[in-house]
Amino acid sequence: MEFKTRDNDRIVLAGGVRTPIGQAGKSYADIPSYELGYLVTEEIFKRTGVPKSVVSGVVAGEIGQSCFAPNVARVISVRANLPLEATAITVQNNCVSGFEAVFDAARRILIGEGDFYLALGMESMSQGALIVTGAKQSPKTSTAEKINANWAEVQALGLKVVDSIDEGLNDPIRQLNMAMTGEVVAQNSQLKKKDLDNYAFNSYRKALEAIQAGKYRPYQVAVDTPDGKLEDDEFIMSKTGMVENPARFEKAGAIFDSKYMSIKEFYDKYGEWIKHPYKEGETEAAVTLFNACPRSDGAGAIFVTTEKKAKELGLPVQAVLSGWGMHGVDPAVMGIGMAGALNQAVKNTGSKFEEVDYFEIHEAFAATAMGTMKEVKESYGFDLVKANEDGKVNPHGGTLALGHPLGATGIRVLLNMIMNFDNFKDAKKQIGVICAGGGVAGSAILERP
Repeated sequence: MEFKTRDNDRIVLAGGVRTPIGQAGKSYADIPSYELGYLVTEEIFKRTGVPKSVVSGVVAGEIGQSCFAPNVARVISVRANLPLEATAITVQNNCVSGFEAVFDAARRILIGEGDFYLALGMESMSQGALIVTGAKQSPKTSTAEKINANWAEVQALGLKVVDSIDEGLNDPIRQLNMAMTGEVVAQNSQLKKKDLDNYAFNSYRKALEAIQAGKYRPYQVAVDTPDGKLEDDEFIMSKTGMVENPARFEKAGAIFDSKYMSIKEFYDKYGEWIKHPYKEGETEAAVTLFNACPRSDGAGAIFVTTEKKAKELGLPVQAVLSGWGMHGVDPAVMGIGMAGALNQAVKNTGSKFEEVDYFEIHEAFAATAMGTMKEVKESYGFDLVKANEDGKVNPHGGTLALGHPLGATGIRVLLNMIMNFDNFKDAKKQIGVICAGGGVAGSAILERP
């Protein structure tokens, strides 16, 4: 597959910047996603000095799109005074949405639709809407005005309030939420809670060390909040004690070994997706709140253009986007799709795993990251498990520690890869991958410019 323009030019990334990632319900609780997206939009033009007039279009990735900013790409484009004739589209591919925004921009360049795009990713899990289901079917609640007037009767009328975030994290076909898919992968890969806790600890440790060394700051813009400026990723900075005292990971109870559901009940309900039978006294639940990623808010922006256009603008190139790959698996084993996406990206670009210097593996759950590494080794013959042990995977920490602002995570992963180029002179080629609800995964290959 050819990932070059018609005149044999390469696709490049430049100017990438993101907000520090906020913990849902905390620093960014009162800041809508589109405000964060607008903030990074203004910042990327300010930092690079690129004239807004050159923009061919804007592509934004977001999952829980706000009704107050329909087609947020266009809303931000107009607000930021980008050319009115520029195209603008918002894409939704669950957690791959940030990647998808970049890929969509690149595709438009490849077919000659334009040569300079702004790719955005954003999310506010803090502001995920509460939905009143069935309201329009009742004459007493068919409009917002009627709901407000008859609020005391809402429950009596049989209406229900649904949390869009909780519902969105549930697969409607297999009826498993994301934590359940993580547990399925843990059981299939025969990963124990201790394995996952150790992996999570190392993600926390690497991220904290990188933040304390100031390595993330060049790629971030501080955000003014009611409590002051947020300058570093919020979750890990509130969990420094977990790094100082790793025993805290052991104290976290497994989600599916609780009063709500035992691991035996889990197997009874979801055993059809698990490769191994339940064994009394041996089978143990593995996924906890601390080896799963936190809910988060944030935004990121990056320019997608051609090498020729970047040179014409005097814009320093951060990375060459040499290709990508997508791959789907059953929604019940959502996270393991990353293995197939990695392989697809390698195949699409005519590369080999052995040529890759560093890997950025999305950590929705320690189980899905580790399960993916095992799957790559077993199915595609490359020992990604050893690459992790050698420090070649997520060298500056990952999603478990930094957070997961859904639609913005793709931009965050790309910026981590760019940071790796800047910090490791041996890094010539990298691959990043993200899984998503529904079983779709996406992978990007970057090369040093």
